[in-house]
Amino acid sequence: MIQPDGTLHIGRARGGDADHGEPGGLSEEPSRGSLIELGAAATPALRGVDQLVLDHPSVSRRHAELHAEGSGWRLLDCGSKNGSYVDGIAVSDARLQQACWLRFGDVYCEFTPLSEAEAEASSRDRDDRRAMATAHTMRIEQMTKLGDLLDASLRAVLELTQCERGFVLIDQGEGLVVRASLSLEPLALVTRAFSGSVGAVRRALRQRAPVVANEVRSEAWLAARDSVVSAGLSSLVCLPLLDGERVLGAIYADRVGDGPAISTLDLELLEAFAENAAVWIAARRASELLDAQRADAPPDEQQLADERDWRRIVAAHTGEIE
Repeated sequence: MIQPDGTLHIGRARGGDADHGEPGGLSEEPSRGSLIELGAAATPALRGVDQLVLDHPSVSRRHAELHAEGSGWRLLDCGSKNGSYVDGIAVSDARLQQACWLRFGDVYCEFTPLSEAEAEASSRDRDDRRAMATAHTMRIEQMTKLGDLLDASLRAVLELTQCERGFVLIDQGEGLVVRASLSLEPLALVTRAFSGSVGAVRRALRQRAPVVANEVRSEAWLAARDSVVSAGLSSLVCLPLLDGERVLGAIYADRVGDGPAISTLDLELLEAFAENAAVWIAARRASELLDAQRADAPPDEQQLADERDWRRIVAAHTGEIE
């Protein structure tokens, strides 16, 4: 957060509040890893915003407030049921003078004061990321071969998310198959170490929506898997590839080491990229008649296709054929 300007109301309340008139809230609650800038240097879309909605059952309707005080901020708890915390310590009134972790109920937020120069650098970084996403989109539009297109799409997602490895699933007509991968072998996906990854892809395909985990161990549905702990995953993302109502496949990426959170802006760029990639993948897939190619493949290629079959990979983890 940057140069302060006014008061930020924090809670589950939406729209007007009897004690505060009708503050202007964010259009929707931020996702995990969102970056919200406040103050004079905030982006135009966030100027005038004075309500942060945290839609979580542990957060009270009127939970807390952040007040501008000179060159800093002051955190006031509004008598919330589950409390407000600064670096793990419960507070009712605390001045925030340096970077710290805030917790409202069970929701964690990272608070970081930025200088004007740092705010400008952050703005430039966002512009650079938008330009990078645009460049990747223009690059894949020029590719005529499906294999090249899938490889380039995977590399683009890895660069945009700063992840280390990943794979692309594509519907071959008879089911999903791993058609591209980087820094991992498709055969490894049947092993226990990848049950968390397979679970994330299944969720993205089922919900037809991106799945993002910036802190894998903080996600209950992932942290419960021993494989996630043993593999040491820190972050993952899976983007479904949709052609209208039809699922073409998905792009999955993850990392083990530390890295920046996948922010709301990143997710918007990734979704836009995946939408464009799906259009070109659908066109290239149709032109190459992938389902017919698989049926006519020589024995060695047929065996390779079987090894990459998504149903086989899922069955190795669940014992069920999808």
